[in-house]
Amino acid sequence: MKPWNVVVDGKQYEVKAKGGKLVVNGETNKLKTLMSKKEGMWKVYELPLGAKKAQYYVNNWVGGVKLVMDGVDCATGKPFTAKNPPKWTYVFLVIHLLYILFLMGGALGVLMAFVGMMATISVSCNTNMPVGVRILLNIGILVAFAAADVGIVYLVGGLIGA
Repeated sequence: MKPWNVVVDGKQYEVKAKGGKLVVNGETNKLKTLMSKKEGMWKVYELPLGAKKAQYYVNNWVGGVKLVMDGVDCATGKPFTAKNPPKWTYVFLVIHLLYILFLMGGALGVLMAFVGMMATISVSCNTNMPVGVRILLNIGILVAFAAADVGIVYLVGGLIGA
């Protein structure tokens, strides 16, 4: 992962993420020792950099990380606000979980449900699209994953029966 370069009060800081650690100018900080809070799907760690504190955002669902200083993403220089899925997204996530129970279970079913959930979260958090379009896309994702799931079941059943 590419390091972030941050300047605080004229001093340069190089911040690198390495597993459960943040390395600042060669000094290792374990995430579990940093103050943290939960913001929806994000876990936010406070990282002291000189007189200021940066926020290290970790999204456990999709694996995204951001370093934010004074509300600005250190990688892009653009304002950053943590995007959490709207409440209606959870209906789609529950339906993906129900695939495991009612369609195909096992490792492949869990994998397909997880990929479908990631796609749903990604679409739901995209505020560049109107809400109606996001809902229709999520319905399409549900139908596509259900069709693929049923197709795989029939394919495997046909191979076993042959």
